[in-house]
Amino acid sequence: MMWLEMLVIALLALELTDSPFLVSVTFFLRFLPMLFGFGIGIVAERLNRKYLMIGGLAVQVTVSAALAALIIADAIEYWHLALGSFFIGAVMASEFPVRRTMIGEVVSRMNVGRAVSLEQTTNSLFRIIGPFVGGVFLATIGGQGGFLLGVVLYSIGIIIALSMKYQRPTSTEAPTGPKTQIIEGIRYIRKSQVMIGTLGVTLVLNVFGFSYMSQQPVVAKQVLQVSDVLIGLLQSVEGAGALLGAALIVIFAKPHHYTRIYMWGSLLYLIAIVLFSQSEIYWVTLIILFIGGIGMSGFATMQSAIMIYAASPQMRGRVLGSVAVFIGLGPLGQLGIGALASILNPATAVLITASIGIICMFIAFVIYPAMSKPDSLERDTANG
Repeated sequence: MMWLEMLVIALLALELTDSPFLVSVTFFLRFLPMLFGFGIGIVAERLNRKYLMIGGLAVQVTVSAALAALIIADAIEYWHLALGSFFIGAVMASEFPVRRTMIGEVVSRMNVGRAVSLEQTTNSLFRIIGPFVGGVFLATIGGQGGFLLGVVLYSIGIIIALSMKYQRPTSTEAPTGPKTQIIEGIRYIRKSQVMIGTLGVTLVLNVFGFSYMSQQPVVAKQVLQVSDVLIGLLQSVEGAGALLGAALIVIFAKPHHYTRIYMWGSLLYLIAIVLFSQSEIYWVTLIILFIGGIGMSGFATMQSAIMIYAASPQMRGRVLGSVAVFIGLGPLGQLGIGALASILNPATAVLITASIGIICMFIAFVIYPAMSKPDSLERDTANG
């Protein structure tokens, strides 16, 4: 549903406003709540993560039902999409300190990379299906079909979550105030060069890489001049590449590979975005996005795996909350690429932002040399 929603909301926003900038604003609002990820991580340490996850799914059911009803009543307006994006983003902000922290709690430390890769594999598998289904719905019965599907799937998610036998881990540490926890978390992260490097690359990818997603449907319509179904297929093919990449990581990746997979996968993804911005042939674009998906899986999988592996069990919620905060800075890139798309054109805006991202990645290789060394994660963890 995450991938289906992003496509459907983007295309509906473009249809209602004919403004690439306002399309990017919906993405800005979707990722804005990530800025509160550190605070959510602190809350998640005090409450049962299972019930927080169920509450988030209930919010998503409500938003999907409301947007579907508005479309059916022919009363949908741009601000409805913008508000819905914000509430969906508020749930997404809990993903790292809630659901992904739960993954770290139920597997051994040595298997964290494989567990997160498996989670990313399922994400990538349904990323293949989600955008394509969204494109088909838009081309046939309309956007309400996608949101009604969301009501069904999120409801199933609630049922599955209720059936989970999950117990909150017990802690022998005396509880401290939120301010103290924030300070402790920041100090803890600052001691780790690998954690700092991971957060730095997270910032680069979210500001200069993932910002292109708001303009991908616009570029496809204006440059490639294809239908909604074929636009959905573009995102599906990127998901297919991500599925392959995640599967290879599950099979072959060891802890000493994590940081290098993360760095080189991130660079490959940005290069693919630059090539996408210059492609005018649909089948060539499909190949480019498939390769980009492989790179993206290296970033998305290792981002959580590195932080979970490097952090102590007591600090994982706050550490992953910090990842959400750095993702939350990504909306600045959405506003930037939206403004560039309005002044120049969407394809040029994508080219400029992704090129800046590539430059930043080369700077990251220099500033964070530990991220390119095979034993950096184990040594960094031992020092911590």
